[in-house]
Amino acid sequence: MTADSPSSVAESAGSTIDPDAQARRASDGELSAGFHSDLTIDQDAVDGPLTGEELAAEFDENFDDGKLHAEYRRLAAEQAALRRLATLVARGVEPTEVFGAVADEMRRCVPADTAGLSRFETDGEIIIVAATADPAAPARWPMGTRTPMETNTIASLVLRTGRPARIDSYDNVAGPIAARVREVGVRAAVGVPIIVDRRVWGLAAVGSLQPGPMPADTEVRISRFAELIATALVAGYRDQQKRQLLAEGSQRSSLVDALLEGRAFDDWRLQEVSSHLRLPINGPFVVVAAQVPSSGDEPLHEIESKLRSLDIFSAWRRLPDVQVGIVHVESDRRLDMVVALLSRMSTARVGVSAPFADLRDTPQALHVARVMVRGPTDSTSLVAVFDGSILATAAVSAPQVMIKTVGAALDGFGDLPDKEREILFETFRVWQDNDASVRGAAEVLICHPNTVRHRLHRIEKHTGRSLSRPRDVAELCLAFEVYRRLM
Repeated sequence: MTADSPSSVAESAGSTIDPDAQARRASDGELSAGFHSDLTIDQDAVDGPLTGEELAAEFDENFDDGKLHAEYRRLAAEQAALRRLATLVARGVEPTEVFGAVADEMRRCVPADTAGLSRFETDGEIIIVAATADPAAPARWPMGTRTPMETNTIASLVLRTGRPARIDSYDNVAGPIAARVREVGVRAAVGVPIIVDRRVWGLAAVGSLQPGPMPADTEVRISRFAELIATALVAGYRDQQKRQLLAEGSQRSSLVDALLEGRAFDDWRLQEVSSHLRLPINGPFVVVAAQVPSSGDEPLHEIESKLRSLDIFSAWRRLPDVQVGIVHVESDRRLDMVVALLSRMSTARVGVSAPFADLRDTPQALHVARVMVRGPTDSTSLVAVFDGSILATAAVSAPQVMIKTVGAALDGFGDLPDKEREILFETFRVWQDNDASVRGAAEVLICHPNTVRHRLHRIEKHTGRSLSRPRDVAELCLAFEVYRRLM
């Protein structure tokens, strides 16, 4: 006759249950907090030794046998009780609620005058988690009672052997626990172990107020109830784990949001945030932004776990238009690994910021990554990596201002066909990349140097700037960079 308090139930579930070892014993259904259980009820354990059809057939053959009739009714009632309890477990009802229901059903079905469930504690005590008794039995052993175990009790026998135990008479049993049992009025008792993860978690017990031993099949009958208790504990553990995972996921998303939004963090709080996100406190980091396709699918599915398999730490967040990640890249080689993985995985455009050292600079890096999503990529990859040059940084630092400023410088090309304008812009970019060498640009563009000179002269004419003046060259370099990145 022993049972459990809600708080201690939670403690035990966290410390003694391995769900993977028990999951095969449980049942699918809707969990109490909106979860869906992945457990399955063992119908053989629920239905008992005989099916309803088998019982009915045997009953029909022996209709005049009153004992068989009574046995049939008893087994039918027991199976109905087990099904009711199995339904509670499958629905994901809290274990503490299942405990009370099991004690009630167990007392009615055995039948017994008292019934209870207890959990074994690591300090050598046993605690009552559910108890029910005939009204005639005084309530002297309330739920939550902790009792030190003695060597001559049912609890100690069950814990030591992992098997059922019984005491057919307490008349001559010594010790304070036996004396307390006699005060309650119990004359005989039977207990069976509740096994969770192949360990004796607790005890299911029934007692009789009548003299003489309890029926010989009592152990078998209450063992089926003990199996449901184990199933309920596993289901409750699964429920608790899912709650924790969702809570952790929600907190993790909030912390990533805080970094992306640039909320103020002192050094101590920043270290706490990075620890929770499992990111190193020191960079370099990059921000990755992957465009969400119109279908709404996640463009980089399971990217965090795939990066982790490469020993690269990251934290990700799905925003309405992009999937964003803060990725730790401790070397250029690691950055190359990240880019290679992104190139293989993504079917949408991906922008990668330049490396940065302080997590508090995440908002600026996100801005750059978003710009790279909108900007050009090379012909072989959907991934655009920001080079971090002074010119490129100046171009993207204040997009609206830069677009407005540059627009005036490039207005002179407005009357040209798109293809012709792009040829001039490409010629300037190649000339710039080749250290302002006409011959070098001509080799890259596969044309005569005079063609390059002619195109550069046209650029001077359309912009009103001279390529012989360093200031004008600087302005044109910035203008074309803004055009390439933003326009």
